[in-house]
Amino acid sequence: MKAKWIACGMLAATLGWAAQTALAEPGVTRNTIRIGQSAGVTGPVAGSVKEQIAGAQVYLRTINASGGVAGRRIELVTHDDGFDAKRTPDNVRKLIDEDKVFALFMVRGTPQNESILPIIAAQKVPLVAPLTGAITLHRPVNRYVFNVRAKYQDEVARAINHLATSGMSRIGIFYANDGFGRDVLEGYSAALQARGVQPAATASFARPMGDITQSVAAMNKANPQAVLVIGSGSEAARIIRELRRAGSEAQFVTLSNNAADSFIRELGDDARGLIITQVVPGTNSSQMTLASEYRSLAKQQGVEPSNAGMEGFMSAKVLVEGLRRAGPDLTRERLVTALEGMRDYDLGGILISYSAERHTGSSFVEMSIVSSTGKLIR
Repeated sequence: MKAKWIACGMLAATLGWAAQTALAEPGVTRNTIRIGQSAGVTGPVAGSVKEQIAGAQVYLRTINASGGVAGRRIELVTHDDGFDAKRTPDNVRKLIDEDKVFALFMVRGTPQNESILPIIAAQKVPLVAPLTGAITLHRPVNRYVFNVRAKYQDEVARAINHLATSGMSRIGIFYANDGFGRDVLEGYSAALQARGVQPAATASFARPMGDITQSVAAMNKANPQAVLVIGSGSEAARIIRELRRAGSEAQFVTLSNNAADSFIRELGDDARGLIITQVVPGTNSSQMTLASEYRSLAKQQGVEPSNAGMEGFMSAKVLVEGLRRAGPDLTRERLVTALEGMRDYDLGGILISYSAERHTGSSFVEMSIVSSTGKLIR
């Protein structure tokens, strides 16, 4: 009789565990939470993507070493899309259908993120910290997209304000003719219009980048005092080099998508004096504990801190806090609800806030410039 009761108890426990497993959310087990990412680990943004992933992993390793979230380790599964938006949807379908990820994280690029919005909506899979400041991911609010960084248009407005207060009114723009570039162009036009200033010159290029000789000549002929260079990695580097070789003495400005050590190394001497807008604090900041925390943990793990890595670190902190607030009975809907309830969450000097009507976590933007020694100065 005793053996019979034991057998019944074991059967009940087994059935209970099986039922629990059957009802578990994809990507969530008793020990792990699987998070998915598609990004250009190869291609024109490979350097900055690797720095961003390294920064995120600094924080995720720290969390996992202390027991994870509710006893679950966080696993990041990354698929390379080569920064080709045509490859991103297939990667994301594989992450959801085959890898069974719980949520998406740090997908890189404007057209890349735009291409997966229908998949996210259909599958109801949260995307945390897309690596783009495109307005299309902010407006209208997408229930499953939670932006951490500020918008590109905020960066452009800050840059033009800085240039204008420095006495510059002839400001041109050289941009990628896709969703990313057109978004920035809209912000550029609005910022100039607000000051009653006309664009000095505009030039664009298609991806993949071909011959830009004529565009470079037209830009230089307009003789702008400053040029916003809107491209990614090697694209922006090539534009700046060719404009300089053609004799331009303009002040060059690029956005935070190029705030990576690898980008500055690629430009070499041509990086000197380049202004880069930033959506994260500097790694050497003494004003924000976020920066000192990143430096300390990176050093402990033998990782070189970088500005791009800081964005990954900051994004990982938001993801982890959302998972914590969602509770031990983790579901995608609980994560969405938890993030929408986040108000003034202090990352260490930067506050993150969401609501059902607002999925823009931060509006932090500041300016930096590359020194004569190739270092970013805030």
